[in-house]
Amino acid sequence: MNNMQVFDHFLAIPSDIKAIETVQDFARGVLSRTSYPSDIRQDIILALQEGVNNAIEHGNGNGSEQEVSIKMTLYDSHLELRIRDKGLGFDRDCLKDPTDPRQRMRCKGRGLLFIENYMDEICFVREDGYHELKMIRYR
Repeated sequence: MNNMQVFDHFLAIPSDIKAIETVQDFARGVLSRTSYPSDIRQDIILALQEGVNNAIEHGNGNGSEQEVSIKMTLYDSHLELRIRDKGLGFDRDCLKDPTDPRQRMRCKGRGLLFIENYMDEICFVREDGYHELKMIRYR
């Protein structure tokens, strides 16, 4: 199967939670050029928002002098989102299970669960100088 890239969009924001609205607007604009139904578009925006929140808070430690970069690439078969921060990453196996009854009253800790439910594939890349969350949603 030929997997041609249709378009590529990039956004860099400061590590400030106030920038989330800019991310949402960016994603809405990019997704308006796709054939995804509105409910799927909303799922993608929520997954992106959660990933960016994590990059700001955990990756860059809310340090507004650090940037978070977002890349959205549409291919014939799927949409790929990449969120990059300057953090060291984390060990997925060390996170508390948000579905555990003992964790239900916690105010935080469900972002990755949302991402996993809204996207078809996710993976984490740790390179020298950055950490990246890659998410894929198939058409």
